[in-house]
Amino acid sequence: MEGIKFYKRPKLKNPYLICAWPGMGEVAFKAAQYLVDKLKAEEFAEIAPGDFFYLTGNVVQEGILSLPQLPYSKFYFWKNKTGKNDLVIFISSAQPDLVQAQDYCKRIIGLAKLFKAKMIIGFAAMPQPIEHTQNPGVWFSATSRDLNNNLKKYNLNLLYDGQISGMNGLFLGVAKKEGFEGFCLLGEIPLYAVQIENPKASHALLTALSQILNI
Repeated sequence: MEGIKFYKRPKLKNPYLICAWPGMGEVAFKAAQYLVDKLKAEEFAEIAPGDFFYLTGNVVQEGILSLPQLPYSKFYFWKNKTGKNDLVIFISSAQPDLVQAQDYCKRIIGLAKLFKAKMIIGFAAMPQPIEHTQNPGVWFSATSRDLNNNLKKYNLNLLYDGQISGMNGLFLGVAKKEGFEGFCLLGEIPLYAVQIENPKASHALLTALSQILNI
């Protein structure tokens, strides 16, 4: 497939595609990374970084200056031995320039079509007027009313009006346009701490996801 480097082509059963990028509180990125580590998901493909990322500076470690590595955009798979759906997990360590976002999304969509993904799942943060000592709630928004109604049974909060910014929101819109069903789970973070990593919010997302997917 043009623009994607494959290390192997696994045979997957009705996979769900989970996608995540860094963002507020690193909620989405850390949740997806933990999922890969916990499930021991296996890397099988990546998007060439040079097509979408460029260097903007250097790094200094122990007084030595050098060029950093370009961000990665990798695909992992997990075989679900007890359920109906395997998983493909896509994680990028940075968000591309949104000028190129459509082309970037099309490469991910191409892989989703290749493996006949049944559902697209995204993660994001939901800034709210809460304290960091509170247990974060989880919100959701889906690509159809039927899917919204199905997700309500998990006692999550429906995002009725609003916007999900950046790649964590944009990609699901592109996926819907390409004919995919999907939903985004948003973990609450305090308004005053959007720049601080929030593992509690990531944990809340994964707790909800494990119930929805029965994993």
